[in-house]
Amino acid sequence: MNRTLILCAHGSENPRGRSAFSGLVNAVRREAQDLDIVDAFVDVQVPRIAEVVEETAGPRAVVPLMLAYDRPVSVDIVQSSHLDPAVSITAPLGPDWILAEVGVRRLFEAGARSEDTIVLAADTATDDRAVADVGKAARLLSAVWGGRVHVGTLGGPDTPLVDAVDVARAYGERVVVSTYLLTPGAVHDSITEAGADVVTAPFLDGGPPDARLVSLILARARSRGGCAPVGGDPGPHLAHQ
Repeated sequence: MNRTLILCAHGSENPRGRSAFSGLVNAVRREAQDLDIVDAFVDVQVPRIAEVVEETAGPRAVVPLMLAYDRPVSVDIVQSSHLDPAVSITAPLGPDWILAEVGVRRLFEAGARSEDTIVLAADTATDDRAVADVGKAARLLSAVWGGRVHVGTLGGPDTPLVDAVDVARAYGERVVVSTYLLTPGAVHDSITEAGADVVTAPFLDGGPPDARLVSLILARARSRGGCAPVGGDPGPHLAHQ
């Protein structure tokens, strides 16, 4: 019996977001033929994570496809895992060096230049732990990009994105927002309305998923439950030397 890998996301009402997520799941499925890949959701979409846990058997690893801590989502995933002791939960997808590298790729694709001021934009940071995760993501992006990165979120205790964009203008003529989201949708639409000159695409932009994202998911999955880890954390690949 193959080990089951459950890719758990928040869920989206946006067709482009759903399609982008499905593309990622299929890419992981093609790469990991020794694993049974199942998708699950915490909200909006079905099947819900608790249903998937109840309908599967054997060793299962849940990979939370979250870029920063989200307490309600984390509680749902943990409660679902308690339904069966054979279920383990890996570290979430982010923050991570790989995401920073893909973020820099998005910056280049959007036409960002070394003299631009960069603002990492994230969804609502629900609490201090989420703020810390977003801050770490910005530091990683800064290290790979090779320059200052400001932070703004759409809600919570951190700096509002609109304010972060305004502050960033004091550092340069153009402000480029680096989108810290997995999929397109309403949240990305809100980020584009914050007043930046350029806004990057999410990590999943509708095209083939970056192979590094697939490798990161499998590294998370195989870091627990007796499977050998794939790759590791080699540190940043600097964009500017």
